[in-house]
Amino acid sequence: MQGKNNKKRNIVRSVSLVLITPSCFSTAAQGQEISPKPKLAQLGSAATQSPAPQAIEPEESNASLDEIVVTAERRETNLQDTPVSISALTGETLTAIGIKNLEDFQFFVPGISVTNDSMAIVNIRGIGTSAFGVATDPSSTVHYDGVYISRPTTSYQDLYDVERIELLRGPQGVLFGRNSAGGTLLITSKAPSRTLEGTVALTLGNYDKRTLSGTLSGPLTDGVRGRVTLLRNTRDGIYRDPVSRKRYQDEDNYAVRGTVAVDVTDAFDLVLRGDYSREDETGYPSVRESYPAEFAAAGAFIPTRRRDLALNTQPVNDVKAGGVSATANYNFGGATLRSITAFRQSDVAQVLDVDSTTLFLRDITFDERSKTFTQELQLLSDAGGRFNWIVGAFYLNERGRDQIQIIEPGRLIAIPETNVTNAYALFGQATYGITDRARLTAGLRYSYEKKNFAYQVFVDRALAVGETPKDSWKSLTPKFVLDYELSDDVLAYASATRGFKSGGFQLGDGKPFLPEDLWSYEVGLKSELFDRRVRVNAGAFYYDYSNLQVVQFVNGVATTTNAGKATIKGGEIEFTAQPTRDLNLNASLAYLDARYDVFFDQQVSLEGKRLPNTPKFNVTFGTQYGIDLNSLGRLTLCGDVAYRSRVFFKPNNDPRFGNGDYVLVNSRIALNLPGDRWEAAIYGRNLTDTRYATYRTVGTDTTGVSNPALPLAVFGEPRQYGVQLRYSF
Repeated sequence: MQGKNNKKRNIVRSVSLVLITPSCFSTAAQGQEISPKPKLAQLGSAATQSPAPQAIEPEESNASLDEIVVTAERRETNLQDTPVSISALTGETLTAIGIKNLEDFQFFVPGISVTNDSMAIVNIRGIGTSAFGVATDPSSTVHYDGVYISRPTTSYQDLYDVERIELLRGPQGVLFGRNSAGGTLLITSKAPSRTLEGTVALTLGNYDKRTLSGTLSGPLTDGVRGRVTLLRNTRDGIYRDPVSRKRYQDEDNYAVRGTVAVDVTDAFDLVLRGDYSREDETGYPSVRESYPAEFAAAGAFIPTRRRDLALNTQPVNDVKAGGVSATANYNFGGATLRSITAFRQSDVAQVLDVDSTTLFLRDITFDERSKTFTQELQLLSDAGGRFNWIVGAFYLNERGRDQIQIIEPGRLIAIPETNVTNAYALFGQATYGITDRARLTAGLRYSYEKKNFAYQVFVDRALAVGETPKDSWKSLTPKFVLDYELSDDVLAYASATRGFKSGGFQLGDGKPFLPEDLWSYEVGLKSELFDRRVRVNAGAFYYDYSNLQVVQFVNGVATTTNAGKATIKGGEIEFTAQPTRDLNLNASLAYLDARYDVFFDQQVSLEGKRLPNTPKFNVTFGTQYGIDLNSLGRLTLCGDVAYRSRVFFKPNNDPRFGNGDYVLVNSRIALNLPGDRWEAAIYGRNLTDTRYATYRTVGTDTTGVSNPALPLAVFGEPRQYGVQLRYSF
């Protein structure tokens, strides 16, 4: 594989930091010693999730890789012994390399794209959707502390006080079944500690960035522990309006999370969580890339600098989101019953200047409110034997309403909607050790979902149309996996899995669209070599994708249709090495070929066209080097480079609505003083100040009519740098 990479040196720059160790952060972050890894037939973990799984350092810590604990099978397992395509980053690693949200995360792991187009559009291996509205759902999902996040408008949050993030690639049709056709992100927050500890951190950067966070954790009474984290983050806007002097694409948010863990008895534990966040920002505005002469003639102000943006309406992205959850585990002796009960609600208000000029041509407002209740029950066998199993049930009730307004000179269109979703599922999965080295896994999930939808269309405040359609869908999603331990340190696996995403209703006309259906076939290899100094994980997959839901924007409004079929194939390779105690190297390469087989857009066949936002190559490379300074502490040098190839944002692959390949370079230098209480660091992200589009769509001419020759673009973050100071106790 190294020879192939050498042939592609012009593209092999994005080798993801999947599973990079906390060496870039500080050696103090590493965990306790454990014995060498057991054989598969002996491997297992308690069915009850421990509050805070850690990256655990082996005895020969001078030059060996940490083991990583994941929960991709709803119980804790060693990443290398889990036959699923997973990438995982610990919280220490997130801090060390400067990941602060999901958009940053995509550049450090293969097989995922995240677009912040006023919401988190998560695309895993080419599967995702930019549809919005309370009657639509994501195709690739996000789970926080085991709780399903239903609204993509609230998934784009700052990542703070996080234990780890796991990216599960491929359909999770059995254990994380609701709408996880492409895969899912599992985000786990840090659990309360058994001893008193805390952290205070401050970041100061360009664009007047200021971030202050604090965490306090420890015992409250016997058997009761608590943890609370506060975050406040502000930053000036990237764009300056030379007319109004306002700033756009700013940051202004705060968040709080609290957790209480109770050891009720030796067999019964309870974890209560609550969180709330508020964003009061301008969001990511669309930028006009050209101004024909008629715009100046019509009286529009023409910006002359790259980061000037003149608008007649100030964009708004106001998001309030929060929720509570209770996770209870009771061990009967031989099996554990787990209950996850959660309630979440969100309130979103957005204002968009669709024409992106000082002329009043078209504005859009969007308001969304959602309340979601979920209940999941799981019964898990205690792990460690030849036969392990899990059965469960899931219920979701979501009540949402939204309204989009299209505001034009002389015309106002308002489309209010309401929707009630009830989703039910039963699932089970079992793994049997055929031999000491071979295991067979089979699982099945039954899903039923019903949506009661209502919408109205008002034109100049007069009711034009209104309907109350409803529909339901059901599906069986099986999973089959065969894995074999070629040696104590090499695992091979093959799987066949079905994914399902429910249907929904079209914004504006109430027309239903069909559910998505996907069959995934995958083979993979996980290995640790040279006395655990090198880790190489690889996988290849083939997807048969039917009725995929394709979203296009017409006059700023999303329309969803079903494409007939698509084929997606590709693979990922992840490499991590610890040649010495002080040096860590990590790399990954993702290849993706995602094309329509059958899809007609306005009676034009799009056969052979690439699916939107699916780069052919995604590569990163990172390195961390530590230097002992004796009485001065330890200096850690970190650097990474990420490459992403060309993408298209429209199904017809119109090059005007795409983005060419680009490279991002990041760096961080940290000094940990003796005792590891104080850390001071300098950081830089996108050091070359590369300008890259995360989305492009159709703009308007001076009469407000959509014109493909005048595209609008949403751009990623420019060069940012600053200093960080952290104190831990």
